[in-house]
Amino acid sequence: MNKRPWHIRVKSQLAHLVRRVGGVQVRDAFASIVKHGRTPFDFVEQDHFTPLGDHDKAMSLFKRSVDMIEIEVFSYCNRICWFCPNAEYDRRSAQHHMDNNVYLSILRQLGQCDYNRKISYSRYNEPLADRIIIDKIAQARSLVPKAVLHMNTNGDYLTKEYLDELYDAGLNSLNIQIYLRSNQKYDHEETRQRMQKKLAELGLKAKITVDLFGHRLEADIDYKDMSLRIYGRNFDNTGCNRGETVEVTNQPVRTSPCLSPFYHVYIDYNGSVMPCCNLRSDIPEHQDCIIGNLNTQSSIFLIYASANAVAWRRSLVGFDRKDGLCKHCNFVPFTKTSVTTSVQDKLVAMSKTR
Repeated sequence: MNKRPWHIRVKSQLAHLVRRVGGVQVRDAFASIVKHGRTPFDFVEQDHFTPLGDHDKAMSLFKRSVDMIEIEVFSYCNRICWFCPNAEYDRRSAQHHMDNNVYLSILRQLGQCDYNRKISYSRYNEPLADRIIIDKIAQARSLVPKAVLHMNTNGDYLTKEYLDELYDAGLNSLNIQIYLRSNQKYDHEETRQRMQKKLAELGLKAKITVDLFGHRLEADIDYKDMSLRIYGRNFDNTGCNRGETVEVTNQPVRTSPCLSPFYHVYIDYNGSVMPCCNLRSDIPEHQDCIIGNLNTQSSIFLIYASANAVAWRRSLVGFDRKDGLCKHCNFVPFTKTSVTTSVQDKLVAMSKTR
């Protein structure tokens, strides 16, 4: 029996469907998986809109809500891709590591709540650029044994030997993303050639799962029991503006609600906790979005349940126009239907209860 909470199962189905349609975050994707009058927001409760000062209550809310915590263990990235803020904000001239005590504290807290969902090594660095990542994964496997350890990489540093070490350290899941040159727009056939070259370097076989010309090319790789896939996508029509820092074609006025600050947690290398993957603490225009900092606040659970986090959730329910850095965000929109409108109206009313 699948015992994962409803919102976790639906989120996984949505992510799979978005990939199958070529990574285009179409509004109709959500409509096709809403069944029996249920939506991914059904787990949301009053405590998500109420600051909690009690550690145990905050930990309980975190455990029953969060299905991914993304940790940036250092700052460096070797690329300056046009669709990423790293093209404008320096991540190459220096390397900054997350304080090890902060990192271990995060892991111990996750172990304390018996966390069994995803820990992702991502954000805006290239996680394989520093081999300290092997130790970080091994520490996570030891302290949070039930977690799914995941990583996104550009593949530039990945070799078969490195992959074996990652697996032995405890990594469960890896996405290899095929990027072209820094200022080069998407080219489907060049993406295919680069994918074939990387597979040859790794000496691994793969099966094409998505081949949507001009949008996305994706394959599943056969490697032990690891979830391993490789893909390239057209960021010009599927990318986000990353908090108004990147120019992309698809920048609609957002009216859709957003689930990110309810079920995801993002931690930058400097200990700052962010409400969304598209916002980062080392960009001046984004610093007002920081909801907490683990260098000065010890509990990730209390940050998740803090007044700052609550304010973000209140601002992102309902089908009204969104403001600020969310105004033109196209990240995982939800379709407005009679069912979703009813659910969102209830959440808006709930968010106004003090």
